[in-house]
Amino acid sequence: MIWLHKRVAADEVRSITLLFRDQAAAFDSDNRMLLVSVANAEPEIGLWLCLPELDLLPPYYGFSLCSRPDLPRAPTLVAGCPEHFARLFQNP
Repeated sequence: MIWLHKRVAADEVRSITLLFRDQAAAFDSDNRMLLVSVANAEPEIGLWLCLPELDLLPPYYGFSLCSRPDLPRAPTLVAGCPEHFARLFQNP
């Protein structure tokens, strides 16, 4: 799995979430894709994406690759499988 990060304006989250949900429905039969967030100083929000392959990255303009240690400690699940999210972030 590939992790990506970007800081976005709060009003961008909805369009990224819709794109993510469309991709997850089409390409994530294993329910491993995640979109998580951490609220930063207003008006930005930190978003992290977990994608199965780099081929899914192009529609997410401006996201940068990040490593597992760079993930936030207490993110909020925006979209994706709650069970997979819990395994990664709530029960490490």
